[in-house]
Amino acid sequence: MSVLPDFESAEFAPALKAIRKQLQLSRTALAAQVGLSTAAIQRYEAQDGSNIKPSRDAYERLCKVLADLLQHSPAPAAVTPPPASPAAPVAVAPVVRSEPLLAPGILLADATLEQLIARAKSMGAKKVTIEF
Repeated sequence: MSVLPDFESAEFAPALKAIRKQLQLSRTALAAQVGLSTAAIQRYEAQDGSNIKPSRDAYERLCKVLADLLQHSPAPAAVTPPPASPAAPVAVAPVVRSEPLLAPGILLADATLEQLIARAKSMGAKKVTIEF
């Protein structure tokens, strides 16, 4: 049984986001484990006009990685799927956040725009594009 509703389903985007958050994974951390870009995860989760559906291969990789993470979580807790999802609740436990640090004590999620741009440039980026 898949941990996510079918990728064509309207419940796919909220279910993916709910499970990722329950596992306390950033989009970047999940993307790295699945072999996708952070932008792809963001657009899969989007519930507006910017959303996209994953390919069958990407969907299967997402399901496999999430199932493995859910199965190997240390202390299970119930994850409730979004309403109207036929899937049964899945056991899950918090995972230590593996988000990289920008500078000592600063998580990327807490960084300012200027800090993120500086970090990208320090890693060799020649151009940084920011969209809202």
